[in-house]
Amino acid sequence: MRCPYCKKSVFGEKEVVMIVGEGPAHKRCHEHELIGQRSFAGLKLSSFKETELRELQEMILIELNVRNRVERDTTRDVVELF
Repeated sequence: MRCPYCKKSVFGEKEVVMIVGEGPAHKRCHEHELIGQRSFAGLKLSSFKETELRELQEMILIELNVRNRVERDTTRDVVELF
């Protein structure tokens, strides 16, 4: 079995990923390909307009802040008075 990116054998390699419709590939080759395509989790970032990318950036920052706040609140007893 050969990597669809570099065409070298994947037999005996430790870091191999399965690509749907392609078969096994070296993990490093697959990651390099994804970076070149500028895609993440099925999202092709290069196809977004700049305004859409900025909205996505804001949404990501909000999500990170919420997760950080939840993590902080669960590590200590917090009493909030309203």
